[in-house]
Amino acid sequence: MPNPTEDILAYFEALNRIPRCSKNEAGVIQWLTQWAHDHRFDLRSDAAGNLVIRVPARGSARGPTVVLQGHMDMVCEKTPDSPHDFTRDPIRCIRKDDWLMADKTTLGADNGIAIALALALADTPDLAHPALELLFTVDEESGLSGAQKMDAQLITGKILINLDSEDEGCFTIGCSGGSDTRISGNFSGRRLAPHQRLASLIA
Repeated sequence: MPNPTEDILAYFEALNRIPRCSKNEAGVIQWLTQWAHDHRFDLRSDAAGNLVIRVPARGSARGPTVVLQGHMDMVCEKTPDSPHDFTRDPIRCIRKDDWLMADKTTLGADNGIAIALALALADTPDLAHPALELLFTVDEESGLSGAQKMDAQLITGKILINLDSEDEGCFTIGCSGGSDTRISGNFSGRRLAPHQRLASLIA
C-alpha cells in the first residue's frame, strides 16, 4: 500500500545528499532540472537561478493553476566538533522514532521539505490535482535575493501556497519575500514606552 510519508522522506533524503548552502544551489538546480526532464515536465528558469516546474492537471480535478513555492537553499551550521564540509558532504538523516534529525549539523528541512512535498505530489500518478507550478527560489536564507530578483513571467498561477512554514495544518499566505517598515512621529507631553509609541502611531 502506498505510503505518502515515506515517498516524501525519500525525496527529502535524496535532496539532502546534495550540498545546497545559500549561493551554492548549482547542484540542486541540476538535480531538479534532471527530475523535470525525466518526468517530461516543462521547466523554466530566470537569470537569478529560480526554477518553475509545470505539472499538468491530472484526473478529474478542475480549477486554476496552483503555485507551490519553497526555496532551494538551507542554513549550514554544525557543532564545533563536527568534521562536516557543507561544500561536498551530504547531510546525514537520522530517524529516531517519530523524529528526523541530522548528525551534528542542521537538517535542511527549511526548506528542503517543501521541495520533497511538491515532487512527491507531482509524482503520485493516482492523485487528482489542477495544473501545478512548482516554484523553487534561490538564496532565501541570506537575503531573499532569489525572490526579490524573480522574473514575474516565470509563473502564470494566481494562487500561491508557500510551503516554508513550521506549523502543521496551517497554510502560509505569503512568499519568500519581505519588507522593512520605518515609522517616525513627533510626541509631546509624557514620555511613552516604545510599545505605547507604536500603538499611538497605529491609532
